[in-house]
Amino acid sequence: MREERSRIWVDPFQSKLFLRVVGYWLIYQFSLWNCLFAWRLLAEGQGNLLEQYGRFCLEFYPMLLCFLVLVPFFAWDAVRFSHRLVGPISRFRQAMQDIAAGQPVRPIQLRQGDYLSDLQDDFNAMLAALRQRGLVTTADDAAGDDARTAVLFPQVSEKA
Repeated sequence: MREERSRIWVDPFQSKLFLRVVGYWLIYQFSLWNCLFAWRLLAEGQGNLLEQYGRFCLEFYPMLLCFLVLVPFFAWDAVRFSHRLVGPISRFRQAMQDIAAGQPVRPIQLRQGDYLSDLQDDFNAMLAALRQRGLVTTADDAAGDDARTAVLFPQVSEKA
């Protein structure tokens, strides 16, 4: 049973990661641009600084153009990649909230390629132990209760 990813941006962590990736790349580009200009000044020697900078910009603008074209793709890929971590965290958080609210909980089933699969196994083992102690109801238990109620009290199930 494979669930499709309907939303890629599911957690504020992804926004922070997105901004950090873009910020680092801007710092890198700014540093690279200035280092290239300084190198150019060393190679050309003294002259009119404004004129030298204008020529430098005309010669190296393709680098900035390439940067502007690639940044959105790299940032989007970082967010999609982070979803392999944030998606499972979101599932664990929802399951914990359901347990705290006394709602039936399903064992966690992560998608192939998601991170935290070891945590999935540990969480499901904890859920099974809590179920055995009667401290938590799983979704399977709740479905079984509905089926038993329908057999024992058909009028109750028909009203629901």
